[in-house]
Amino acid sequence: MINPKLRAIQAKFKSQETVCHKVLSTLSLFANKSRFRILCALCEGDFCVSELVGVVGQGKTSNISQQLKMLSLAGLIGSSRDHKKIIYRLKDVRVRAIVRFLEQNYVKQGR
Repeated sequence: MINPKLRAIQAKFKSQETVCHKVLSTLSLFANKSRFRILCALCEGDFCVSELVGVVGQGKTSNISQQLKMLSLAGLIGSSRDHKKIIYRLKDVRVRAIVRFLEQNYVKQGR
């Protein structure tokens, strides 16, 4: 006989399968060093590709552009044109909350 608490957890998991998939997809975007640094930078302001290449310090412009495209397709960032430059901005406010949480629990404690 299965524990009633476990049965409730199992039912909850089944009813929230889509949510679970979305959370895992979003967190997987944080698992890449360049994408993570891009998201952290965009929490501080809006930047063009060349500025992000300098801040991220990883790879070439083409690599950063590819990472920006992935983040954009996932709906985490948006962009707008400013003359010849494309300016990227954080679109999903939940990303800022995740970055702030990580900063508070890892960076500031020196872990």
